[in-house]
Amino acid sequence: MSVSPPLPLGEAARSAGEGCVRDFNVRENTHPSPQPSPRGRGSQVYRRAWRALLRVKLHLVDRRKYRSIVVEHVAGIPLVVLPDVFNPKLLRSGELLVQQLSRPELLTPGARVLDLGSGSGAVGVAAARRGCRVMAVDINPSAVRCTRINALLNHVDLDVREGDLFAPAAGERFDVVVFNPPYYRGIPRDGLDHAWRSVDLAERFAAQLNDHLAPGGHALVVLSSDGDGDTFLTALDRNGFQREVVSTRDFTNEVMRVYRVRSC
Repeated sequence: MSVSPPLPLGEAARSAGEGCVRDFNVRENTHPSPQPSPRGRGSQVYRRAWRALLRVKLHLVDRRKYRSIVVEHVAGIPLVVLPDVFNPKLLRSGELLVQQLSRPELLTPGARVLDLGSGSGAVGVAAARRGCRVMAVDINPSAVRCTRINALLNHVDLDVREGDLFAPAAGERFDVVVFNPPYYRGIPRDGLDHAWRSVDLAERFAAQLNDHLAPGGHALVVLSSDGDGDTFLTALDRNGFQREVVSTRDFTNEVMRVYRVRSC
């Protein structure tokens, strides 16, 4: 069993699921626990301190989850996560995306869905459980196997394909494309590292998305303040897409936003 390489700082920070969270879409939590409200330079220092602490936690506690097979529960869905596959619970962006799929304005039953970069298959399984027809794609062979296992585990039918970005879905269109992209520039070192690094994925996604959206369709993309999110948004803008924030969460060490992206 191989040991995954050290994760980038931002993903190390992302590993602490029990960290302080502010969800601006959760109405029932009208009185959150008191938290510091740092501003300006103090805010940057505060977030850097959290990232440092969470990186220590990653190396001391959480890295073992990437050395073994684990079972996670994401929004009530049981998932087997194989070694060298992105963990949607440990690394919170995956779970945040899954939670959006329960919102009828973002996903309607019967929609055709593309789970792009499926990882464990959390998004695909969640969409299929809502009655959607789902294709799941990942470039990492371990992720493809993991997605198929979790489809069987949850008794749903997924069309799972291995390949880079939209290539396995050539000529096909979808009502909803769901994507948790790599946040950092660089050459992936192995299968798992495709979840964090890419040389030009933002530009290729933006250039190809319109060819795979059905009329009236949209994409859901999650981005972090601790990453190269501006490059991703700039690529979407240059290709003429409209975007709006549909969910925001402040995890103290980083802020995550889910964007709905539509053709103009």
